[in-house]
Formats: sequence, C-alpha cells, structure tokens
Amino acid sequence: MRILFAHTQPDRSEIEMCRGFACQGVEVDAVCSPTWKGGEGLVEGGVVVTKLSIRHRLDLRAVHRLRMLMCARKPDIVYAPLNSTLSVSLIAARGLGIKVVGYRGTIGHLNRWDPASRLTYLHPRIDRIVCVSKAVERYLTDMHVPAERLRTIYKGHRVAWYDSDQSVSLSEFGIPEGAFVVGFTGNMRPVKGVDVLLKSIEHLPVDLNIHCLLVGDVRDKRIPDMASGEGIHQRVHFAGFRSDAAAIAGACDVFVMPSVEREGLPRAVIEAMAQSIPPIVTNIGGMPELVVDRECGLVVPPRDPEALADAIVSLARDGGLRREYGRRARKRIQTHFNIDQTIEQMLSLFNEVLNA
Repeated sequence: MRILFAHTQPDRSEIEMCRGFACQGVEVDAVCSPTWKGGEGLVEGGVVVTKLSIRHRLDLRAVHRLRMLMCARKPDIVYAPLNSTLSVSLIAARGLGIKVVGYRGTIGHLNRWDPASRLTYLHPRIDRIVCVSKAVERYLTDMHVPAERLRTIYKGHRVAWYDSDQSVSLSEFGIPEGAFVVGFTGNMRPVKGVDVLLKSIEHLPVDLNIHCLLVGDVRDKRIPDMASGEGIHQRVHFAGFRSDAAAIAGACDVFVMPSVEREGLPRAVIEAMAQSIPPIVTNIGGMPELVVDRECGLVVPPRDPEALADAIVSLARDGGLRREYGRRARKRIQTHFNIDQTIEQMLSLFNEVLNA
C-alpha cells in the first residue's frame, strides 16, 4: 500500500502516525508546506517529504503540482486532513482511480448548499471521512453524509510526550503561593465559554483562594471587561500565547474546558489529562467521550456558571478525589486515546477502502 499524506504543518500525532505506517511496511509520501520546520521527523521515520504550498481550496497551481506527484508516485490512497488539502486532493485525483480519505475534527460550518462544503466533506467522490469523535460523526450524518463513509477514530497521543523534567512556576503570572489554580488553554473565542468560567468565579468561596489562569490569545471581546470586574480581577491571570501551554496546564490543579458549542475533541483537555490533571468539561460535542463523568473528571452543563463553580469547589475541597481523578485521567489517555491504536485503526480503514 502507498499512502500520500497531504497536509501543510502536521502536528505531533500526525507525524507519529505516518512514521507508524512506514514502520508497518506502508510506503508513505507526505506533502507539507515549504515553511514548515518539522519535516525531519517524517524523513527520519522513512517518509518521503515533498514541499508544496497549498494556499486555499481552489489553488490550481497546487492542484497541478499535486496531480503530477500523484502520477509519478502512484499512491493508492490520499489522506487529506485539512479543508484546503482535501479540496485540492479531490480535484487533483480526478480520473486517476486514487481513493481519497478526509478528516473532520470540528462540528459546524458545513452547509449542503455551500460550494465550499461541496468541495470537501460533502463532495460526492470522497471515499471516507475520519471523524475525531462520535459527536462529529453524528453531525456529518445529520448533514446527509452517507453513514458508510464515516468512521470515528480518536487522534492518538503518548502520555510520555507530556512528561517533562522542567517544572513550570506559576508565580510569573502573578499567582500567589499556595493558591488553587484552575487552568484553561486555547484561543478564547465565544464558543469556548470562557465568559461562563469568569462568571463562575463569582460563586467561588473566597476562603479557598482559587485563582484562574487563562493561556492563549483573547479573541472574545467580552473577556477583558469581564475579567476586570470587582471581586474577579485579582483572581484572573492572563498568560497570552505560550508555546509551552501544555506544560503550564500540567502545573495547574484542575483543567477546565467550558465550551458552549461545536467541540470535536479538544487536544488541550487531552494534554492536561495526560499529565494527571483532572478535567472539568461541559457536555458538548465529543468531550463526554473523552471525560467519563465522576470517573476521571467532571462533566457539567454548558452555560451554567453555578454548576461549573460547584465542580471546581468539589475538587478544591477534596484533594484525594482530585488526585484519583487525575490518575484515572492519565490512564484513560493511555488506554483509549493511544497513538498505536490510531495507527492500527487507520490502516484497517485504508485496507477497507481499497478492498471495497
């Protein structure tokens, strides 16, 4: 089997997945952005890397170059995880008999009458779509994508990726010694529900000395004003964008993802769980698939500041429960969201597509 992996800047899971394919005797070609600096990891794993700029869904120059590569390398399957690479791959592969597999990691933003959607996930020639969660699979089914085209395969990780000998000091963010720290990492857009998290602070007992650390770019214009409110501003700390966001999450006492809609399977929660940080998430999208309520974390209703505050307080008051949830959270990533499982399931899917 020969696979062409069409991406721009693969993440760690995707690099490890391609290396895993190669280790099992699959011939793997990868197309990546010329500006991407991580190609060495693919090459060292036996992957042939071609630098190609794919700027958008109708990049005809990229279509031409990708089609030439397809004709030269003759892949059996193209795996294209991005909107742009999927659209370009579908156009380039036309008439060549090459199977095309896409990937969907989010809920929303598709429309049956939108030409952009017809170029990608609603395209009649797409053979399979890998869904990051069952919630995404249900969403695509609701969009009238045939069920036989859909397969949920969790994006895998290794907990060892997040183990570090370097400790992170939260004091640099103005957090006082001995504070109980609630962490959040991610771009703060309205769908992430950070406004709900800030409202929950009003319901937290003062005696528990709970502080909130927000890591990432602020894209919700409501957040700065809310965070400066009376009784809140001294307990909210902004770290901005940080390349070590995962390590910062690992230094917190609990991790919160208070999303209000459209979550697929947030990597930030996985990164925290892999470091034994107990998560509190909302019952949105694929998060209940990741966090088993009252087993390895807590699941609360969306847009409910009081319920979120109660969950935070329960873990702040019970250190034993918090540590047990953290231990089980790490174990859940090891057993249910493991990269080796992802590799095996993806190869099984590819063989199924070829034998269909």
